[in-house]
Amino acid sequence: IYPVYDKLSKLPDCEVVVANPGRVLLIARSKTKHDKIDARVLGELLRTNFLPRSHMPDPETREKRLIINDRVTYGLRRGELQGSIRWLLKRRGIDVKKPFRAEGRKELRALNLREIDIRLDELELVESIVKRLDKQISSIVSADQNAKLLNTLPGVAPYTALFLSSALDDVSRFDDSKHACAYLGLVPSLHQSGQVSFTGHITKTGNKWLRRNLIECARVAIRIDPHLRESYQKLGHKRGGKKALIAIARKLAAYAYWMLRRNLTYEELAPWNGS
Repeated sequence: IYPVYDKLSKLPDCEVVVANPGRVLLIARSKTKHDKIDARVLGELLRTNFLPRSHMPDPETREKRLIINDRVTYGLRRGELQGSIRWLLKRRGIDVKKPFRAEGRKELRALNLREIDIRLDELELVESIVKRLDKQISSIVSADQNAKLLNTLPGVAPYTALFLSSALDDVSRFDDSKHACAYLGLVPSLHQSGQVSFTGHITKTGNKWLRRNLIECARVAIRIDPHLRESYQKLGHKRGGKKALIAIARKLAAYAYWMLRRNLTYEELAPWNGS
C-alpha cells in the first residue's frame, strides 16, 4: 500500500486517506459487495467524517519497521530450527545437554547425522543474520532519540526499544497511555449489555510479536526493578502470576508513552514517585 500512497500523496490538491478495512463495518457486513458500492460507501463515510482513518508512518519509520520485521522473522526461524533439532534428538533417544552451546554443538557434529547437520548449517547461517540485524538495530537506536529513551526502560534491549518506538511512532495520535496500550492489545476486552458488564482476556489487537516481546521484557523487569517487582507481587497474590506479568507489560507500554510524550528517560519519569 505504501507505493500507491506515496504516489497519490505527491499529486497537487489531493488528500490521501487510508482506512482499516476491518473497521469499515458498512463494507464488511454488506451482502452485495463490489468496487462500485465500496467506493460509494467509503466516499459517504469520508464526507460525513465517519471513516476510520489509519495512521501512515513516514518513510524513515517504515524502514525501521522493515528491519524489525526481518529480525522477528529470523528470530522465529532460529527457534524453529532449535526445536527441530531437539525433536530429532528425542526421536533417536540421544541425550545432549545444552546442545546449542559450543560443547553441545561439537557433540551434535560428532553424531554425523545428516538431518541434524543440515539443520545446524542453517541454524549457524540464521544466527549470523540475527547478529548482523542486532548490530544494525543497535546502530539505529544510538541515533534515534525515541528509541534511546525507551532503551532506558528496565528489561528493554535495543531490539524491543526500536520495535516499540516504531510501532507507537507519533504518540500524539493517542489521547493518553490507555489508548496506546489498547493499540498494542494489552487492555482487557469489555462485554457490556444493559446493566451487565464484565471484562475478559486482553484484546490482542496490534502486533502480537511486539506484545510477546513486552511480556518477556516484563519478566526481566520484575527481577531488576524494585518498583515493578513490588507491583508484580501485589497483583500476583490477587490475580495470579500470568495476569500480573501482562499487567507489568502494560505498565511498560504506558511508561513508554509518557516517556515519549514528555521526552524523558525512565529515571527522569520516576513512576515510583507517582508521576
